[in-house]
Amino acid sequence: MKVIEYFIPLALLALAAVLMGKAWSHWQAVNALLEGTRETEGTVVGMTPYIIGKAGKGKLVYFPDVEFVTAEGERIRFRARESRRADHFRKGDSVPVRYRPEAPREAVLATFSALWSLPLIYAGGGLLLLLFGGWFLRRAVKSG
Repeated sequence: MKVIEYFIPLALLALAAVLMGKAWSHWQAVNALLEGTRETEGTVVGMTPYIIGKAGKGKLVYFPDVEFVTAEGERIRFRARESRRADHFRKGDSVPVRYRPEAPREAVLATFSALWSLPLIYAGGGLLLLLFGGWFLRRAVKSG
């Protein structure tokens, strides 16, 4: 039995466990957000450009500026935390918004990608590593 034959599969399985844990954590956070917030419609009032990366070699992305009215009648304007392409939203577009009544300025976009992309990316990566790690481990056990 060679230790090195088992190192890579076990490392992949450990990394898969970490990614699946992150997926679960984000999944729980989104569910808590959905249970503790109100949903309303907001309007895109602008797109704020931002350069990600090194100066001169960066990538230009945009953060939507969204305005909505709370159930109490307060007008709130916030910048979404997720960047988009310039053509993804246009000024005047209607977008779903989630907000906590006690802290409406911490609102978030309630689109599928804004809510669920991170948990799904972590879960997909974890599942792939789980499959590869299991396959490598099976081969190591058969050969050893």
